[in-house]
Amino acid sequence: MQHIRKIETEQSLRDARWNAARGLADCAAYMANEAQRMGALGFAYLSRPEHSVRGPSWLRGATASVEAHYRYAREIMGITDRDQLYA
Repeated sequence: MQHIRKIETEQSLRDARWNAARGLADCAAYMANEAQRMGALGFAYLSRPEHSVRGPSWLRGATASVEAHYRYAREIMGITDRDQLYA
């Protein structure tokens, strides 16, 4: 139990969301949220300056991995390209 206000970590907030899941729809929403979060972290990781010296094959693989996170999230949420203006 946390007695001090606002000391929640990102991990404890994710654990609380997961523990609050009561059905398959809640689990799907949690997994979609996590997939989007990992995709966003992946794009931030790719833009770091130390990766500018890596080869094009590494960049293609890393980009494909990040895109897979977003594709998985969209699949869970049932979003198609037609549903998104930017797709």
